[in-house]
Amino acid sequence: MSGFAIDWPGASRRAQHAHELLGSSGAGVTDLPLRNDVRESWKRSLQNSADLRVPSVLSDDHLRLARERSELQRIWPVFEKLLVPAAADANLLVALADAGGTLLWVAGGNGAMSQAEHVGFMAGADWAEKSVGTSAPGMALATGTGSQVSGAEHLYEQAHRYSCSAVPIRDPRTGQVIGAIDLTGGSEAIATHSLPLLQAAVMAAETQLLLPGAGVVADPDYLDLGRSDGAHLGSAPISLRHAEILTLLAHYREGLSTAQLVEELFERPDAAAEGTVRAEIVRLRKVLAGPGGRALTSRPYRLQWDLHTTLGRLWHALEQGDLDTALPLYSPGLLARSQAPGIVALLCRTEAALREMVLDRGTAHQLLNLGRQLADPGLLRAALRELPAQSPARSLVVAEVQAIEN
Repeated sequence: MSGFAIDWPGASRRAQHAHELLGSSGAGVTDLPLRNDVRESWKRSLQNSADLRVPSVLSDDHLRLARERSELQRIWPVFEKLLVPAAADANLLVALADAGGTLLWVAGGNGAMSQAEHVGFMAGADWAEKSVGTSAPGMALATGTGSQVSGAEHLYEQAHRYSCSAVPIRDPRTGQVIGAIDLTGGSEAIATHSLPLLQAAVMAAETQLLLPGAGVVADPDYLDLGRSDGAHLGSAPISLRHAEILTLLAHYREGLSTAQLVEELFERPDAAAEGTVRAEIVRLRKVLAGPGGRALTSRPYRLQWDLHTTLGRLWHALEQGDLDTALPLYSPGLLARSQAPGIVALLCRTEAALREMVLDRGTAHQLLNLGRQLADPGLLRAALRELPAQSPARSLVVAEVQAIEN
């Protein structure tokens, strides 16, 4: 969201006029008097569905199954503790949506929940843009950023009595959006403090996801390089050398010869290096063996399945200019113990590209985040330029810069 205060009554009035224009002949969404992010949401919604109606709702059995299968079950108690009591006192609702837009949990005062059910805002309901059009949870899931919607900015006319704020939730290991937390109700739902409140709760919830949890199945085709307990392929730990080989082969999709792998893995290869690589490949094939069909061919060595890695997802986010996804994926601990020249080069290029992008378009928070991880005074000074003059963080950042440079 932008840093300046939004005229919410004015935005809602303009949105009401936009509805009238949309219903008239020849009116296009591009010309409607809407806030930019809302206009884009209307475009997406109308492209995906010309028939926006009361959202579909899962049966009780299907809702129970969806909750049991979702990793969001691990963090709903965090939101129940941090958000629900105050929201209920303010006659607001807290809703947790999965990545597809289904509201898995909705909590608040009984009266507020009963009224919201009349417009289909209830546990099990589909509030994705493709279902009901523009809403804060739908926008947050579609854009990956915090979103707010006031009154008539909703495309679904039955929701015009409500306003809402929502923030996406990301898997802290992969950066992927796995859900959104939403605050819905009257004008308090879009108050100045609403988004920061949700963002703070999401930070606590995402930290919870880093803790070991029962019943959550890791993606077997994801090489997690950011864990403090070492690299994991799916839920299984693997050796540093195997993580290096898989990272390199995932990066060089066309494959690498034995000689090329030696160059990528050894700083000073000796005559036995090629034999060492072949032996590691034999051991790695045993690790990969199983029903998943994860084959590794020879001449050249090449992966025969779609392996995703932390570095690969980080590079993809950078190519898309998506800092919100890239930054959670990066940490100085990525393969930190590796001395393989190919890995060191990949990490250096990644760090340099991320640093340049944060300097070019990062927020004060993003500049601070990366600057502290890298102990980089240039990033911290850039953060100072972005911080408000009255921010209490300024003196702390100045002290950090002085400590790094002294």
